[in-house]
Amino acid sequence: EIIGKHADILFANGDEARALCHFSSKESPISATRYLSHIVPLVCVTDGPRGSFIGVKGEALYIPPAPCVPVDTCGAGDAYAAGILYGLLRGASDLKGMGGLASRVAAVVVGQQGTRLRLQDATELAASLPLGSGGSGICLDVLSNHISSI
Repeated sequence: EIIGKHADILFANGDEARALCHFSSKESPISATRYLSHIVPLVCVTDGPRGSFIGVKGEALYIPPAPCVPVDTCGAGDAYAAGILYGLLRGASDLKGMGGLASRVAAVVVGQQGTRLRLQDATELAASLPLGSGGSGICLDVLSNHISSI
């Protein structure tokens, strides 16, 4: 109830998302994403090396994982969230593009020891964010809670 009244964006891993929905561990993260997106305008659920899901208004978009050789998984979820938030703050509206950026940010963090991005990596990742139209065709206007297809 608190989440539905006060959250605009929800980040969770698959286990956390299922717990919030009171789903069993057998339920898929995509089901939890869809369910939660009826309650919160923007839902992002990570599923480790299997990728992630972005949910809006009962629909969920699959975001494939970015390739990497895992070194240290500490900070992966926070890095993913940072990628989504960076996209939103830069005015990106394409969910697939923002999810792809988030996945790449997480992959860079997982592929190194420690959680801090090198300046060069951060610069390259920031430059890769698509700010125009295209991509999935699903756009988000967080301020108005409006989803539209282009």
